[in-house]
Amino acid sequence: MFDGVFLGERDGEWIAGRQFPTQSRYADGFSDNGDWRYATYYDSPSQQEAYRAWRALREYVSLSKNAANCWDPLFIHAAGQAIDRYWAHRVPLNGVADMSAAWVVPGLTGDANGSTDLLPAAEAKYWLLQYLRGSCEVGDSFRRPQLRKIGSALHKAYQAVIEAAGPLNVSVSDDRFSLSFDGSYNYRDDRWRRVARNPHPDRKPGLRGN
Repeated sequence: MFDGVFLGERDGEWIAGRQFPTQSRYADGFSDNGDWRYATYYDSPSQQEAYRAWRALREYVSLSKNAANCWDPLFIHAAGQAIDRYWAHRVPLNGVADMSAAWVVPGLTGDANGSTDLLPAAEAKYWLLQYLRGSCEVGDSFRRPQLRKIGSALHKAYQAVIEAAGPLNVSVSDDRFSLSFDGSYNYRDDRWRRVARNPHPDRKPGLRGN
């Protein structure tokens, strides 16, 4: 017997639920074919997917807190990472040149609040989604009803990043986020030292990243 907590997505609809011990599959929320029939769906067509995922994540963390002692900040962070990694691979990026991600916050110097070296395209997109998740401006936007709606600036920014197959620049309030083919490789990082490089075809010998 065990408590099972799950978080998932189906056709843009997000879902969170819990399977309770010693109960039937119907009471658990699972039907004969394994559907999550009695779980909580976040599928309102008036809400953008990023906001539905944000609500489902909050429900997932709450259920996990009730089911077991696995709700500390590291758990919450890891659950958010799982969503971002899923989104980063939604659009196949095989063959797309390596990219870098950057997050710039307003300030006198315009310094990047976060930036990466050149990484495989899907990994760079994953880091950009992580930057979005870590932005206070994005978090505040999710709490403002007018920015949760379809067609809002927050919705357009998330959709652009999730669907990106090349460079882009988006803004949420004053924070700016970008993917680009510019940057250099970090050969000191063991994670990427053995990964096959895919430099942009327009690069010439001697430029950064080659």
